[in-house]
Amino acid sequence: SLRNVALTAPYMHNGVFRTLEEVIEFYDRGGGVGIGLRLPYQSLPSAPLKLTAGEKRDLVAFLGALTDTIPKR
Repeated sequence: SLRNVALTAPYMHNGVFRTLEEVIEFYDRGGGVGIGLRLPYQSLPSAPLKLTAGEKRDLVAFLGALTDTIPKR
């Protein structure tokens, strides 16, 4: 689930990224293969997404909008 994703850093299975911006940049570059790693089983397309700076900001804003408020008890 992406609910509260802005509150769950670090990101990825190994915690390598500290911000959502870093995650988006990683995927924008084509994932591990896109940055030159040998990953024969990567299912993500290795071609860059070519997102604009505005599109990246919009993605971060959208993910932030999925943050819930803490309910009062």
